[in-house]
Amino acid sequence: MSNGSNPTARDHWRWYSPHRAIVLLGTVLTLVAMAGGILGVVNSSRAEQLNARLTDQYLVLLSPVRQIRASASEFQVLAEEAFNKTVPANEVLTGAVSNSIALNKAYIALQHLLALPGNEGLSPQLASRMAAFTASQAGLSAFLAGEPQTSQTAHAAAVESAAEAKLDTTLASLQATITDRLDQTADQAAAAANDARVDLLWSLGIGIAFASIVTSGLAVHALRVEREQSRREAVQSELAHRIAFEASLQTALEMSKAEASVFDLVAEALSQAAPGMRSELLLADSSTANFRQVLVSTAQADDAGCGVMSPDDCPAASRARAMVFPSSAALDACPNLRGRGCSALCVPMSISGNSMGVFHVTSDDGSPPSDTIQANVEVVARRASERLAMLRAFEFSQTQANSDSLTGLMTRRSLESAVRKLHETGTPYSVAYGDLDHFKDVNDEFGHAAGDRALRTFAQVLRDSLRPADIPGRYGGEEFVIVLPDCPIDEARQVLERVRERMADRIVLAELPVFTVSFGLAASDQAGDFDHVVSLADTALLNAKAAGRDRIVVSTGPDMPAAPPVRTELDQALPPLGDADRAAFWEPHHN
Repeated sequence: MSNGSNPTARDHWRWYSPHRAIVLLGTVLTLVAMAGGILGVVNSSRAEQLNARLTDQYLVLLSPVRQIRASASEFQVLAEEAFNKTVPANEVLTGAVSNSIALNKAYIALQHLLALPGNEGLSPQLASRMAAFTASQAGLSAFLAGEPQTSQTAHAAAVESAAEAKLDTTLASLQATITDRLDQTADQAAAAANDARVDLLWSLGIGIAFASIVTSGLAVHALRVEREQSRREAVQSELAHRIAFEASLQTALEMSKAEASVFDLVAEALSQAAPGMRSELLLADSSTANFRQVLVSTAQADDAGCGVMSPDDCPAASRARAMVFPSSAALDACPNLRGRGCSALCVPMSISGNSMGVFHVTSDDGSPPSDTIQANVEVVARRASERLAMLRAFEFSQTQANSDSLTGLMTRRSLESAVRKLHETGTPYSVAYGDLDHFKDVNDEFGHAAGDRALRTFAQVLRDSLRPADIPGRYGGEEFVIVLPDCPIDEARQVLERVRERMADRIVLAELPVFTVSFGLAASDQAGDFDHVVSLADTALLNAKAAGRDRIVVSTGPDMPAAPPVRTELDQALPPLGDADRAAFWEPHHN
C-alpha cells in the first residue's frame, strides 16, 4: 500500500512542480517588478520634491533680492538728483516714498521666505545691514523733503552710501548662495531622476511579462519628470548665464568714466546679447526732441538703421515698453520698419525716469529675436541707462560746482584754473575787468530781483558777444573778469565795445533799469602772473570809474597812475582827505 501511495504522491508532485516553479518565478518577477517600481516611484518622488524645492525654496528668493538691490540703486540716483537739484524737490520726495514702499515690500517678502524651513541662516547679516540702510535713508528724509543742504546732510549722505554698499554686498552674497543652492539642488534632482529612470528600465526588463502596464506608467511619469527637470535646468542655466552677464556688464560699466566709453562697451555687450543680429542705440539729444545714432553693433554695421527721428515717433519709446515686431510686412508692424524686410525688437531706454533712447535689434523677416535675446537686451538697456544717468548726474554736479549759480559763468576759482592752462601752453591773453556802474542804486531803487536780472542779462550778453575760446567769469558781486586768449589789446577793446553796445540794446528789450558798464583792460605781457595782470586791469577800471564811468580804459603797464576819483555828493559832504586816505576809501567802492 505504501508503494502504491508513493507513486501517486510523486505523480502529484511532478504535476505540481513545474506549475509551482512558474508561479514562484512569476511571483519573484512580480516582486522584482514591484520593487523596481517602488524604487522608481521613490526616486521620482524625490526628484519632484527637489524640483519643487527649486521653485518654492530658492527661485522665489531671487526676485525680492533683485528688487531690493534695484530699489537701493534707484535711491542712490534720487539722492544724487536731490543734491544736484536736477529734479524738483516734490518729485524727489515722491520718488523716495515710492522707492521706500517698494523696498520695504520686497524686504518683507524676502524675510518671509528666509524664515521658511531650510532657509534659516542663508544671510545672517541681512537684517542688521537692512536696518542700517533704512536708518541712513531716514537720515536723509528731511533733506529729500526739501530742507536746505547742510554739513550734516553731507555726512548723512556718506553714511547712506556706505550702508547701501554694505547692503548690496550682503545681497550679492545671498544671491550667490542661492545660485549655489540652486545648482546643488538641480544636480540632486537630476541624479534622482536618473536613478528613477534606471530603476524603472531595470524593472521593465525583468518583469516585462507581469508588470508592463505598471512599468510603462512609471516610465511615462519618469520621462515627464526628466523633461520637466531638463526644462528647469535650461531655465536655471539661462538665468545663471544672464546673472553672470549682468554682473560682468555692471563691473565693466563702473570702470567707464565717459559716455563714449559706455557706448563702446554697450556695442560689445549687444553683440553678445544678440549674436549675429544688427543692433543699434538711438539716443535723444539735449532737446529730447530728436534721435541720433550713438552706436551700432559690428554685425551688419553697414546696413541702414531705423529712420525714426524723435522719441514721440517711436512706439516703444513713447509707450515706455519693449515691443517685438515679427515681420515688417505685418499690418501692425512699426511704421518705421516698412520696406526694410526684417523683424525687430525695440527696447526703450530711460534716464532718470524719462524715455531718452531706444535699442533696435533686427533679424530676418519672420524670425524675431527670441525671449532670451529680449531679456539680455533689456539687461543691457537697464544697466546702460543707470550708468549714463550716474555719469550725467556727476557731470552736472561738476558743472554746478564750477559755475556761478546766478549767472552760469565761471566762478573765480574755475576761471583761475582755466588761466593756468593758458600759462602751461604759453598762450598770450588780455584781461578785461568789468564792473556794472551804479549797481547799488539799481538794487536800492528797483529791488534785488531787478539786480539779479541785470546780472543775468549782462552774463548772457557776454556769452553772445565773446568767442568760444574766451573765458568770462564772475569775480563777485557786480564785478566780472574776462580772459581773451590770443587777443591783442586793440582787438580786445573792440570786443568790449561790442559788449557795451549789445548791452545797451538788451537793456531795452529786457525792460531793465538803465545801467552801464565800465572796463579796465590789461595784457598778459604787462605782468608776470595772472593776479598781477588782473591788478593792472583793476587799476584801469578804477581810472574808468574816476573818469566818469561807462567807458573802457586800457592799462599802460605797472607804472600807470591811478586817476583821482570823481567827487560825488558823498565826497563833498566829507571833510578833505589826503590822497592816501581817499585812495583807501575809493578802492573797495568801484560803484
